[in-house]
Amino acid sequence: MRRIPWVALGALLAGLGAWLATFLQPVSELLPGCAFKRLTGIACITCGLTRCVMALGAWDWPMAFHWHPATACMAALLPVAVLWDLHRAWRGEPYPGLPDSRMARLSVWMVLITIWALQVVRGI
Repeated sequence: MRRIPWVALGALLAGLGAWLATFLQPVSELLPGCAFKRLTGIACITCGLTRCVMALGAWDWPMAFHWHPATACMAALLPVAVLWDLHRAWRGEPYPGLPDSRMARLSVWMVLITIWALQVVRGI
């Protein structure tokens, strides 16, 4: 059975999307702001994500890290994930199952809460 490298294809589309987002730069001030921040006055977990993607599309890594550190780190690790996925697909191996442990779920929630706290403290 042939395996499809979904992670590699997703990374290709994400890179294309980031590149296309650079064309939004001239009109970025016209984009609507965060509705959650408008209502509550505090940043949401995705505040700064659009500006981060636009910075990634322009290869401005320091600015991307400033706007959303988690997304910039994930983008930096994306080539490793792509190579793993292509290797897995080449060998015909299936994707590994997702971890089913309470510690893994708690770790993900702690990372998300930490990112949100960082965005709130920084006033993004």
